[in-house]
Amino acid sequence: MSSTPIAGEGAAQRLDEVLQNWAVSWFDSGVLRALETTGVADERGQFRWLLRLAGDEKDFVTLWLTLRQRTVHIEAQVMPAPEERVEDVYRFLLAKNADLHELHLALGPEAAIYLVGRVPVGQLDADRLDEICGAALHYVDEIFPTAMSLGLGSLYRRRRTRPTA
Repeated sequence: MSSTPIAGEGAAQRLDEVLQNWAVSWFDSGVLRALETTGVADERGQFRWLLRLAGDEKDFVTLWLTLRQRTVHIEAQVMPAPEERVEDVYRFLLAKNADLHELHLALGPEAAIYLVGRVPVGQLDADRLDEICGAALHYVDEIFPTAMSLGLGSLYRRRRTRPTA
């Protein structure tokens, strides 16, 4: 039995207000590029938000937040399913998983690699959003190049940052 309270009437509106207020400073910094929601529940009664963050190794890191019965589910695709050196990719990801905080690596649809996590509905405030978005950006930047080089090496060429003048 979970001690986390069930999200009641108005939980989606409260979460949307938290997201809208939090987003102002992230938009100003240039890191948050989009915040979208349909504003209506899906066929399962869940509300979803999309946050598109500017990445370094990937152009964008897209986070999906889904309001569930007791939690907000967080997910971001790290990479598509590996096609080469699959065992090496999984070994690398399992080793990385031990060091992650707030989010963890998981297999998703079509064997793609995702960062996922859950936060109790009442605990997702601006500070937790900062932590989660910061962690997602950091982890993707750290994991993506090695995982892609191992798992899709014939297709992937690492982006080299250009020195600033």
